[in-house]
Amino acid sequence: MAVTIKDVAEAAGVSISTVSYALNHTGPVSKEKKQKIMEIVKELGYVPNGMAKSLKNRKNGFIGYFANSLYGVVYGEVMRGIESEMDRHGQEMIAAKCGPMQDITHISRLLLERMVDGAIIFAEKIPNDVISLLASAQCPVVVLDRELEAPFVSTVLIDNEDSAFRAGEYINSLNLKRVACLVGKGFDGERRMAGFRQAVETFGLDCPSGWCIEGDWQEETAYHRTAEFIKGGNRPEVVFAFNDEMAIGCIRALQELKLRVPEDISVIGVDDIEKSAVMTPRLTTVHRPLCELGEIAAQTLLGMMKGEASRRILLPTSLIQRESCIKARV
Repeated sequence: MAVTIKDVAEAAGVSISTVSYALNHTGPVSKEKKQKIMEIVKELGYVPNGMAKSLKNRKNGFIGYFANSLYGVVYGEVMRGIESEMDRHGQEMIAAKCGPMQDITHISRLLLERMVDGAIIFAEKIPNDVISLLASAQCPVVVLDRELEAPFVSTVLIDNEDSAFRAGEYINSLNLKRVACLVGKGFDGERRMAGFRQAVETFGLDCPSGWCIEGDWQEETAYHRTAEFIKGGNRPEVVFAFNDEMAIGCIRALQELKLRVPEDISVIGVDDIEKSAVMTPRLTTVHRPLCELGEIAAQTLLGMMKGEASRRILLPTSLIQRESCIKARV
């Protein structure tokens, strides 16, 4: 006899509505209670109605791609890589935006009811417990924005720590020591900070905690925060922005304040977006293979759908030297 939501509720000692809230991420359920419910769901083998119906046919014909955004210089490049690979294999795909301010109830339901045959996830708002519950031989998952060890889950990442360490290593090679950072939150921000902190310790760079400025990954935010920072009397030798968009905002602010880049302050970014190669000065940056990330994620998922094992893939980065950094005067 099939396990019902009532069975899960009784085993967890909660109401049916609480189980529903936990599964769909729609109600006020504590983290501890939600974790207990998810464990019981797995233990009893409970399958939501929509999932049970889809499992009768087993194949829906679609891959799901779920991301914080479906456009822009980073997400657009990843999407281009995924699309290219899916088209090459004649695989249909649906894509959905699940940004940080969005209600993801409908996304959680679509995933939990396995309305796709596999999923690529680039959205931190989709929690690990949903991914772990979703992932199976019938619906493998590839994540691009976290480390997650779970059955039928592969991780494909760009080496964030190495990209930031490379930036710090290059800064040191120019004999620049006083460094300010424009940073961003989330998994990428944490990993880049870890890599840069390692470079600070390795090369003896000077980066006070007050010089790590929240730029929110956005050009406009970085522009305003840089202007405030410089007007406050701070004068770094170099600014390391955790992405190119923040670096571009930083350079705008410095130029409007009559500071020359790189003669007065050097600037280095991360990503190597198209604009970085055509701006003035052309931006020194760390190249991240974003389109390749999408391609490899798609290849990995398609392989898992054919029975291949889960994998952890880490893509390397490379330094692109242009015009926005200069060696310190001795």
